[in-house]
Amino acid sequence: MAKLNFGIIAGIFLLVLGCASQPEEKPREVSRERTVATSLDSLMSDLTPRDSRPVFLGISPRLRDRDEEEDRAILHVAEQASRYTRLAARYRLVTQRGGRSADLLDDIITDWDPDYAETLVEHVEVLQSFQDHQGTYIVAAVSQVPPAPQVQLGGSARDGEPEWVNRPPAIPGFLVTVGTTLRSHRLRNSIDTADQDALKDILLLSGASVRTLEDRRDVDRVGTFEQTIGAQEASAVLSQFLVLARHTSADGRYFYSLVVAREDPGQ
Repeated sequence: MAKLNFGIIAGIFLLVLGCASQPEEKPREVSRERTVATSLDSLMSDLTPRDSRPVFLGISPRLRDRDEEEDRAILHVAEQASRYTRLAARYRLVTQRGGRSADLLDDIITDWDPDYAETLVEHVEVLQSFQDHQGTYIVAAVSQVPPAPQVQLGGSARDGEPEWVNRPPAIPGFLVTVGTTLRSHRLRNSIDTADQDALKDILLLSGASVRTLEDRRDVDRVGTFEQTIGAQEASAVLSQFLVLARHTSADGRYFYSLVVAREDPGQ
């Protein structure tokens, strides 16, 4: 009986010794630290680069499973990071003047790499987040993309409107514009429309390829008047297409995007 007890004690001793000899498992390191924004306006008012790293505002609409919202917002960030790396765009405007003036065509076409966006998802680092009854919003940086210019935004007027809305900053080597749109019901639509408005100006400013055509003709109806159809087209390949700040007017009617980009020298 004593021998049996000794064997049991020896076995326990060896088991404890074996466990002690295993390397201690280190706790998993968390690679991202985030802060929670107090409001959506505070989250999107300053999207300037952090330590030369571009940051992007990612948005997800409200879903039944709220845990999935951040994943969708992260994908939105990765898509913007892909466009930041390289964006080919063409803008076409066709107008008719004489009689009743009208825009016959106002269209912008963009080309970027969605497959590259998929690879960037795992490189998204969430810095700030905010969630309300309409969805989830994040500000995130993305590694594996070119660095961004350091920018200092101006102050605000008494009514809270940022200085850049009427006087955008000058950034050497970059084209800088402000996109404006009437705010729609969904924030994502407001963002997309304001960004496209800024992109149109950037393409027209780039001078990479701008064509203007006019067709004048006399039209006989009640009397004779001149009708002019004009066509304008601008296209360019851009890099570092980046939104530095967003703003909603005090009355909530207008939405603004401060956007920078540069012509891709490799094209």
